Amino acid sequence: MQLFEPSDNSGLLPIAYFHALARLGAEGLILIEPARSFVSLGTFDDAATTVDRDYCRDHGIPVMRRETGGGMVLLGPGQIFYTLVLKRPHALVPSRVDDAYRHLSQAPIEVYRRFGVAARLRPINDIVTTTGRKIGGQGAGDIHGHFCFVGSILVDFDTDLMQRIVRLPDEGLRPALKTALEEGLSCVHAETGSRPSAQAVKAALAEAFAPLVGGLQPRPVPACLMARAREVAQELSSAGVVDGEETRPRPLFKVHEGLYLCQRAIAAPGGTITISLAIRDQRIAAASLLPAPGATGLDLSALIGRSFDREALALALPDVSALGLDREDIIAALLAPGR
Repeated sequence: MQLFEPSDNSGLLPIAYFHALARLGAEGLILIEPARSFVSLGTFDDAATTVDRDYCRDHGIPVMRRETGGGMVLLGPGQIFYTLVLKRPHALVPSRVDDAYRHLSQAPIEVYRRFGVAARLRPINDIVTTTGRKIGGQGAGDIHGHFCFVGSILVDFDTDLMQRIVRLPDEGLRPALKTALEEGLSCVHAETGSRPSAQAVKAALAEAFAPLVGGLQPRPVPACLMARAREVAQELSSAGVVDGEETRPRPLFKVHEGLYLCQRAIAAPGGTITISLAIRDQRIAAASLLPAPGATGLDLSALIGRSFDREALALALPDVSALGLDREDIIAALLAPGR
């Protein structure tokens, strides 16, 4: 198996290399640390409802869309990417994707342990600490007949920046989001107080992946891969791809396992109202309503602590007739599977 460690980690190239490798019909493991921060949307993420494009533009943070699943993520310095590209059919690619995660996740878990973090896989694709804090997210997908397994070792992570790039129609949820990220995410530095170098982490990843893929042979990045990666970086950050028509709003925005945000814009006679909920372990942890301009607000505090289900919402939701709606209008909108 070829091993590539590209020296050019500028712009969006760190995430473009594995797309380019698959499009060239080749296999290999790519290890790289980005030089700058950028936002990566999943295949079907709706950019308009997920990421704060104005904030990203004003702060020079590029936004792109990868060709693998999962939700929006902030990528950047302090994260050492590992991307494995295998041509289908391949003995390392089981028919069940959870089996692939279980087998290939052995490598990053071993690396975390080598640097002092007792990590484990939380099915199907999160790597977590012994206390359950997420320390690594992974994804997989098919690109041009190749199975692509992607993830990163989080040496450091900027939770302040992550909470700022998330688009929230109600800014009242921003502090809760920041707290949730700090409580639910971790990194090597937070766990151990140390920051191993990118080169040390890449060496450890290569050593850990080698027995899983039948050995690794370091190769220089060929000119054709470099050229294709530059083309892919431009394509995946183009307006047509980032704002593509194939996207769909997610019913819930996953902050981390067990914590989700639910945001709904609901048409009312006096104008559109927006309801925002933070849902922790299937119970409502925060709730707010942003009324239409000039309209009266509504206190949703009775929802806090309630289960996020139809019965509990029906019992705790206050009278909404002043908004020109009834409870069923609100409940149906909040529980809609996707829009």
